[in-house]
Amino acid sequence: MSWLAKHYLRQWQGYIELSNELTEWDRKAATVFFNALKLVDEADVKLLSDKYVTHIKRRVISQQYGKPFSAEPGTDKAMADLYGIEPYEYRQRRIEAEARLETQIKGITDVYNEKQIAKLSEFNLKMGKLYLKSYEPSFLGIIRDEVVFTLEPSKAKIFKQGDEVAAEFMRSLNLEKCEVDRNSVGMSLIVDFK
Repeated sequence: MSWLAKHYLRQWQGYIELSNELTEWDRKAATVFFNALKLVDEADVKLLSDKYVTHIKRRVISQQYGKPFSAEPGTDKAMADLYGIEPYEYRQRRIEAEARLETQIKGITDVYNEKQIAKLSEFNLKMGKLYLKSYEPSFLGIIRDEVVFTLEPSKAKIFKQGDEVAAEFMRSLNLEKCEVDRNSVGMSLIVDFK
């Protein structure tokens, strides 16, 4: 399912028409989208632009901008008729094109997120949905007998950029950096490493 690609595709026309009025968030999204479009085949771009820009059912007014921003695309049947092919064949082509675009969007987003996380002056460490809450340092290393994790990001230990203890946790326990979130709710879990 390519819901992410569809989200961007529905806003394609708005990104173009309102380029000078876009919020910072939408400007970043548009940058990701157009850079991803450059990485897919021209045939995919043509197929997707026909559906999401040229042959749309209607435009949707944005509450934020007070103008048409997103679009409701034409149906697969209407597009299949336009291309002179069976609807199932058109649908398959569209799904494949959207999947290729989504792969590019995710790749660009992942690289951007990694760069942003690397720049964080403060960060938490996590493993899946578990955040490092506390630990008992020893004189020989950073891990003693217990490491406490929490499901509540707001209770996670905050590390500073360049912290050697954080780097050791990332190496030894395969924890990853994430942005500090002080507004979530969860619970703690104690992990015993004996």
